[in-house]
This record gives sequence, C-alpha cells and structure tokens, in this order.
Amino acid sequence: MPEKQEKKERRGAWGWPRTKWLLGIPIGGFLAFVVGAGAMLGTGAAIEATGTDAFCGTACHSHEEFIYPEWKQSVHYSNRSGVRAGCADCHIPKEYPDKLIVKTKQGIRDGYHEFVLGSISTREKFEARRLEMAERVWEEMRANDSRACRGCHNVESFTGQTGRAERMHRRMETGDTTCIDCHVGVAHLDPDDAARKYPSAND
Repeated sequence: MPEKQEKKERRGAWGWPRTKWLLGIPIGGFLAFVVGAGAMLGTGAAIEATGTDAFCGTACHSHEEFIYPEWKQSVHYSNRSGVRAGCADCHIPKEYPDKLIVKTKQGIRDGYHEFVLGSISTREKFEARRLEMAERVWEEMRANDSRACRGCHNVESFTGQTGRAERMHRRMETGDTTCIDCHVGVAHLDPDDAARKYPSAND
C-alpha cells in the first residue's frame, strides 16, 4: 500500500488534522470546557457567598440599619432550642432553578430600590414601604404553602399546643390556611408593631 494512502486511512476522528488551522477545533472545545467549568464553579461560589447572613444583613444600608437588627432580636435568631433560621432559610429556595430565579429577582429589585431609587434609604422611607414589602413576601409564601417554614417545622411533631393552636394547625391540612397567615412578625416586625414602635416615621 502506498505510504500516502496508508496515512490517509489512519486519519479518522482522532487523527492528526490535515492542516494546522483545524487544530482550532479541539483547542477551542477544550477552552470552552475550561471556561464553562470555571463559570459554573464561580457561579456556585458566588451563590453561596451571597447567601450568608453576614452578606444579606450588611450588603445594603437598609438591610444593615433596619432589617438585620430586627432579625437578631427575633425568635428565629435566638431561642431555647438553639436552632437559628437565617435569611436564606426563609427567603431563598434550596432547589435549582428556583434558587437562581429568586436570588436574581430579589437582587435586582433590592439593588434598584436601594441604589437607584433610594426608596428605602431612611427610616421614614423604609416604614412607608414596610407593609408593601411584607405583603409581597406573605403572598409568595402563601403561593408556595409556606415552603420555607415547613423546611424546619413539622406540624405533626408539635407538642404542648394550646387547643386553639391545635385547631388552627389542623386547618392547614385542608389547605384552608398556611403558616404565614398566623405567624407574621416572627423574624421581622409586623407592620402594625412597627407603626407603634416608630410613630414618628409614620407621621
């Protein structure tokens, strides 16, 4: 068999390319893989870093001044069981792609109001919008049947309830009500309580 024909037959999918320009295909594929893997790892690291209580509580002025201190005084921060529910536990889903969708949506919305509009930059502005912000979170929690609450709390395992609490929890089995319908103000001040605590901000 002629030498040229033998070389031609040896060339296949893994053979040496006929021209040096074709080397760009495997090199480009390898670079795309490296860039994709790096982007995936970087995104995962960024998601974890921006989901900590320290980041959520201090990244924005309004969070650091108004939201973070309320959470640190709540039963979700300090309680007799020693279990702490952080920002992400209540506000960020654990499953993908919901986690990415919610983080992106909330990040854009919070950043826009904080840095562009300045609509929650002072106590007065924050209190003026507190009910609106709370109602938005409550509606999201009603829509997913208080998924975040159920991630930590199991109604079936509750003990020592009052008769009224037991009746209300039984209603949840029918889909008639959900956790947030009764338990507002467990991590942040209820708007009514905030209005009493900061009367001058609501004048």
